Amino acid sequence: MSNKIVLTSPDRKTTRLLEKVRKEYDFKIDAYEATFDDAVELIRGKVAHREHWDPIIATGGATLGLLRDNLGRMPWVNIFPTEYDLVIALEQAKKTKKTIGLFNPGQIDTEAIKAVCSAIQIDAHIYRYNSWKEVLVQVEKAYQDGVEVAIGAGEKISSAVERKNIQYVSVTSGEYTIRRAFKYAQLLVDLKRNEKVSHECIKTIADSTHEGMIHLNENRILVNFNANAAKFFGLHEKDVIGKSVQDLSGCPSLAALLKDFDQKLNFLHHTPKGTILVNKVPILHNHQFRGIMINFKEANQEEWEKTRATGTKGLVAKHHFRDIINNNSKMSEVITMAMRYANTDCNVLIKGETGTGKELISQSIHNGHRQRSRKPFVAVNCASLDGSLLNSELFGYSEGAFTGASKGGKPGLFEIAHGGTLFLDEIDKMKKDVQANLLRVIQEKEIRRIGSDQVVSVDVRIIAASNEDLLDLVRKGEFREDLYYRLNVLKLTLPPLRERRGDIPHLVRVYLQKYTEKYNKINIELPAAVLDKISHCEWYGNIRQLNHFIERCVVLCDDGNDLPEIILMMLEEEFSTRPTLHAREEEEQDNDTINVRIRSLEEMNAEIVHRVKAKTKISNGELALMMGISRPTLLKMLKSGR
Repeated sequence: MSNKIVLTSPDRKTTRLLEKVRKEYDFKIDAYEATFDDAVELIRGKVAHREHWDPIIATGGATLGLLRDNLGRMPWVNIFPTEYDLVIALEQAKKTKKTIGLFNPGQIDTEAIKAVCSAIQIDAHIYRYNSWKEVLVQVEKAYQDGVEVAIGAGEKISSAVERKNIQYVSVTSGEYTIRRAFKYAQLLVDLKRNEKVSHECIKTIADSTHEGMIHLNENRILVNFNANAAKFFGLHEKDVIGKSVQDLSGCPSLAALLKDFDQKLNFLHHTPKGTILVNKVPILHNHQFRGIMINFKEANQEEWEKTRATGTKGLVAKHHFRDIINNNSKMSEVITMAMRYANTDCNVLIKGETGTGKELISQSIHNGHRQRSRKPFVAVNCASLDGSLLNSELFGYSEGAFTGASKGGKPGLFEIAHGGTLFLDEIDKMKKDVQANLLRVIQEKEIRRIGSDQVVSVDVRIIAASNEDLLDLVRKGEFREDLYYRLNVLKLTLPPLRERRGDIPHLVRVYLQKYTEKYNKINIELPAAVLDKISHCEWYGNIRQLNHFIERCVVLCDDGNDLPEIILMMLEEEFSTRPTLHAREEEEQDNDTINVRIRSLEEMNAEIVHRVKAKTKISNGELALMMGISRPTLLKMLKSGR
């Protein structure tokens, strides 16, 4: 079946030439002599009654511009005269030895026209236009300038200049120009044919699956809606294909599913025909959004309970790279690097002070992996559990492994995270015996529950985070060197907030928006002086401290209008009356005092010994003598102080 082309031509000569060249191609062509608004109305009528058109060819630059502006995204092919065609017309006008005016719709660059005129020694006035109204204005100007010969394209311009008794020379597209345009049209036809075949293949695959499938393009237009999707939402494919999300108000359930384009996996959604289990995955190319693919199936009771349980246990990573508030070059570099890391299976080591967003980055890396993002994200704080408890949490235990062990045993976090990501926060606090077990799992990719002889293979990506420099701990003998290099395959260092001061005003606005909505207060724009004062504070607790500070201020304000005053008062309290941990550490460095947290006497004694050792940097023998204790007692206290 031949492909149909609709074209507009500026004059009879161009139409005849188009018909001649058209015979060399497998095109069915509808040719009309029309320009400017006449061409727009003609093509608008043809498009309104089309079933399917292939490329529309429009000659005349201004006409093409008007068609694009009025009819939007369609496959256009421009066959406006080239510089070569222009030279022929200029040479013809030159022979008249009269003042020349050239009407240019902008398809040929003005500087290029001047260069051509200079090359053939012609001094011509140049008049640009984009519409028929502008043509009439420019013709009048040419008449006032004393132009005697006008060069242009199309019979309408010819009529306009001749009414002013100005001689007219037509710029006509030559055979080469038209043939080149038809070759481009053929390429578009072939591409559209291939696109149609691909679409039919995808549709066939989508209709043959037992799952519902919905595909939207980057403009949020539905381009695929298979039979199963139609069944669940009580719609017919033809009712939704080609429609935008905004046009779906008649089906609230479908509109709710498509209201955002965020990645979301294994979640439940209610439709007129029942509850479905859904995956939404954005289509990205070079980190640019290109659409979204949604697939789903009917959720049975078991899947319902499993999905609810997974969400309850917190095994889902909620954050993505787009959630990271950033306008800082250092942080931008970290995010770019993390995005490159995301789709690998390598372990990642993240270093950053408390509150810098280590888990936010970790969840983003997990969600950036094509396969692992569909699996659990399991987080554990290594400082919150002692060695034996952390061992049982990570690796699990069998029934009867120890007194109080659950009947039937318990899977460890490695088993739970199988296929996904295990986030080990504050790994610098992990005891040496747990480090040894962790190293073995990384090397062998298998675990054995406590009290069991059975080996279980696991596929887990580890993201470890530390407040301290692990390499320093390796040098001190507090962290295993072999484990360090197993974890430090890919490394990220998060900058503290004091190195991202430019982000603070935006962070403050985001937190104000969040908490004024939460506590039903008025969200006002803070004065620049208040934002500047906040930005110049030393937020040693980083983003977490700033977040909690803003929440506290919103809670304390009456309605929101008094927020600037509250913030200034709370800043004074936050940074003047209460020394920070860092300030206390600096104070310790400047004198012979140390600060110890109130705990049991044994723990405080151990911490005292440990801090004195770090402060004085003397040998263990000298330290034991100074403290008035035996060397074995000292070594025991140093060991427990870790």
